[in-house]
Amino acid sequence: MGDVLPLLGMLLSVVVILYLAYWVTRRVAMGSGAGVGAAGNNIRVYDRLVLGQNKSLVIVRVGVRWLVLGVADGQITLVTELSEEESRIWRQPRQVGEKAAPPRFADILSDALRGKKHDKQQGGDE
Repeated sequence: MGDVLPLLGMLLSVVVILYLAYWVTRRVAMGSGAGVGAAGNNIRVYDRLVLGQNKSLVIVRVGVRWLVLGVADGQITLVTELSEEESRIWRQPRQVGEKAAPPRFADILSDALRGKKHDKQQGGDE
């Protein structure tokens, strides 16, 4: 019985250290602006859609431009640039206490891509 108590004490110490490391890591990640809504002076991430492991689509405002970016392992690709009309959803200020659900990212992206295809088809008919 005398050998079990120090072993339990060591196990408890390891569990506490692991939990504290997890907690500090979460705090640092939130404080560094790594999540959606992270903002710099001229760059802001407005939305993110996870597509799979290490793959996502991101809506970003850079200055006055609105971009849809594909993010994968070590690579960022421009998917499309949103027009003024397409970006108005993210430009609208939220009212305090507003309960309306934001539009679904996937719906907006499919509308934007559909509009780009339609523009290309009409441009090729001329």
